[in-house]
Amino acid sequence: MFEKYFEDLWFSKKEARIFKALFSLWTKPASTIAKYLWMERTSVYKILQKLMEDNLVYETNKWGIKHFFIPNIDVLKVYAENKIKKYNNLNNSYENIKNELLEFENAKDKNIPKITIFDSNTGVKNMHKDIIENAIKNSYISIRLFASNTIESQVNINDDLKKSSTELFDNLKENKISIETYLGNWIMLMENISKTFDIETISKIPASNSAINIYLVWSIIYIIIFKETSFWIKIENEDLAWTFHFLFDNIEYKK
Repeated sequence: MFEKYFEDLWFSKKEARIFKALFSLWTKPASTIAKYLWMERTSVYKILQKLMEDNLVYETNKWGIKHFFIPNIDVLKVYAENKIKKYNNLNNSYENIKNELLEFENAKDKNIPKITIFDSNTGVKNMHKDIIENAIKNSYISIRLFASNTIESQVNINDDLKKSSTELFDNLKENKISIETYLGNWIMLMENISKTFDIETISKIPASNSAINIYLVWSIIYIIIFKETSFWIKIENEDLAWTFHFLFDNIEYKK
């Protein structure tokens, strides 16, 4: 029973036996306790020193020899109460510690790309809405776009998606957000690049037949591929976004 109680206080069976022996023998040196328990004296002495640090055992000096004693059994109760108080304080501090550690978790999460994928025309329209809301919310004055602008991609235009694209550009214009645009031009395949800020030109870019739009809204990349069922990808990752900014900064285009 006693050993179980002592172990519940985070002590070992050996420590429990030494404490119990000392209490039964009254004031004794480590050597006497060691002989009583058939244990090695140095090991017993070290454990007695540890129990002293926990205020469970005290020492006195007799004839130049250290003797150990337990003043009364209530030292166990005091020790247990102090532990309870300590654990209560730990429990009360948990939310603060949790928030402190979550800062590291949040910092780690920032480095993990957050990717959203939709494969419907409705999803594309929602993404157009997300682009403008994100730009307005963060008070951006400019965003970037790379768009394919081949003759091939201008056939079989989806009027619904074209309307959604036009609404996006109108909203950007209304909120005085410029759009630095690079157009991949030619007939069937993109063969040269031109640059424009002209919203009227940008609003005419195709929204059909495998046309591709890549929007760069600060640290978020939006990719749209227009097909019979269009789909879009939203990637939230600063490292990847800075790579795209670098590419935009170094695009060679026709002036």
